[in-house]
Formats: sequence, C-alpha cells, structure tokens
Amino acid sequence: MTSKNLSKNKRGESFEFGLTIVLLSIIITVFAFISENNNITGFAAISDATNHIEPQLPEHKDVDSLASLAPGNYFIDGDGIVYWIDDEAWPAIAKVKLLDGAQKNRHIYIDARGNIGYVLS
Repeated sequence: MTSKNLSKNKRGESFEFGLTIVLLSIIITVFAFISENNNITGFAAISDATNHIEPQLPEHKDVDSLASLAPGNYFIDGDGIVYWIDDEAWPAIAKVKLLDGAQKNRHIYIDARGNIGYVLS
C-alpha cells in the first residue's frame, strides 16, 4: 500500500466516526425528550381551553383612578378591562373594579393633565 491510499482510508474512517458521533447524539437527545414523563420541555405551546392564562393587569378602584394612565384613547369593555386603542393591537392594560352601567363599553380619552373624558359616539 502506498501512503496515498493510506491517507484516503483515514479520511473515510474519520468521516464514519464523525457520522457515528452525530447519530449517537441525535439518539440521546430523542431519548431524553421521550423519557421526560410526557412533559413538554422548551418553548412548546399547548392549545387547550383549560390552560387559558389570564394576563396580570393592574387593578384600579374606579374609572377616576385611570387618570394615572398615559394620555391617549382607551376603551373600557363590559368586564372592566381597559384597552389602549391608539395601538392597532388594542392591548389590555388595566382592569377597573367598580363600573357604572354608563361606563361599560365606552371610549374614554385621558389628556396630559390626567383629565378623563368620555368620547361621544
């Protein structure tokens, strides 16, 4: 055998060794996920109605206490959740504990001084 044939052989052996290491690590990873007692790990999301997570919103006593919010347009729904409507996504930002019937499902505006006004429809 010449030295040229010997070097080709070593390259093939190192490739097979590397491939074996990669396959072995994949098998170990798969086995680790399977043996986790059916718990999902990582950033997996489960779509299940029983696992609904309520966002932790700051609670305000009444509508007058919303004066501490930033100036802008807001919407208060029937459950007292306050949405910031200047953003297209309408993020929920607060919850009001006590509401009059006239304050439910209303658009409000808070100015720079903290004055609250109802938007006429």
